[in-house]
Amino acid sequence: MKTYDLNRASRLALRIALVIAVMAGCIYSGHVEYNDDVLSGMSSDKYDFISIQINDSSQSAVVSEYMNNKQYYDSLDY
Repeated sequence: MKTYDLNRASRLALRIALVIAVMAGCIYSGHVEYNDDVLSGMSSDKYDFISIQINDSSQSAVVSEYMNNKQYYDSLDY
């Protein structure tokens, strides 16, 4: 009887882990898609300027900085 309970518990744990993995994948892909949308509307000069200003060339850092100060960066002439 204990073997049956262990199998049942294992199946439940596996299902929970699978649901968590799928949710994490969806959240991550949404974040990547958001970054791509913001970056596709940005010129390469603007991207380079922001990455130099913040000393970080990661896409998510550039997108975060740009969205926090969008009016400022849009007002500059590159």
